[in-house]
Amino acid sequence: MSHFVLAFFRSSPRRPGRRCSVLGLVGAVALAAAGSAAAQGTGDAARPDFSGLWFPAGTRTTPQPLPFTDAAQRLVEQYRSEFTLDDDPGRYCIWPGMPRAVWGAPFTIEIFHRPQDVTIYWEGYGMYRKIYMADHNPPPALVPSAMGHSVAHWEGDTLVIETTNLKPYPYMTRMATTSDAHVIERMRIEERPGDDGQMRRYLVDEITLTDPKMYKEPIRIVAQAVHRPDLQLLEYTCTDTLWDEYLQSRGLTLPDVDALPEPDEE
Repeated sequence: MSHFVLAFFRSSPRRPGRRCSVLGLVGAVALAAAGSAAAQGTGDAARPDFSGLWFPAGTRTTPQPLPFTDAAQRLVEQYRSEFTLDDDPGRYCIWPGMPRAVWGAPFTIEIFHRPQDVTIYWEGYGMYRKIYMADHNPPPALVPSAMGHSVAHWEGDTLVIETTNLKPYPYMTRMATTSDAHVIERMRIEERPGDDGQMRRYLVDEITLTDPKMYKEPIRIVAQAVHRPDLQLLEYTCTDTLWDEYLQSRGLTLPDVDALPEPDEE
């Protein structure tokens, strides 16, 4: 604005009465700029900052039992007949990935929130996730991964996140997913009394999982985490090699969930 006003003064001839009109113009420009800044500030204020340390505070999944397709249900039955509790991938540090990771196991979570992205670190399994903001030129998806490729935008005070490019998770008793899985999240902050009666901040994530090869209808998850600035992330070391060696020693082969038929082919 200062450059505009200076240019106006320099280019305008000095005439009687000109001073009042110039001052009026300066005042109008200043008010317009202030109004724009105030509006922008109000919009930013409505958007919460997710940064901080959090701890899981409960998860609810519906419907129950999970509505497997007929072909997927046959895989579930085969899996249960061959795999035991000792064969659980979590014992061998296999990342649960999306959408199972939010906010499940009782381990601390740390979030770094910037205008261009949200970065989440889990103490459990040493997991890491990046959520890119759609209005900051997000990079393209590269290879399928446990956390997938996440791009988000704001709807008021809610961060809406779309995740695709997920690799298969063929563990049929742990909310299995195919590479066709698609996840939508609505993440927000709520302030309400905790179990101790004190006001606390809660990170609420409403998740919808759609995977038509695996499930007859969308799966809905509501996961919550409570703000815990008194905690810290501890080291958690894992390797996939142990799991691969274990499966080989047991003669077990994971089901090929991507080979499930399309819903209209059953």
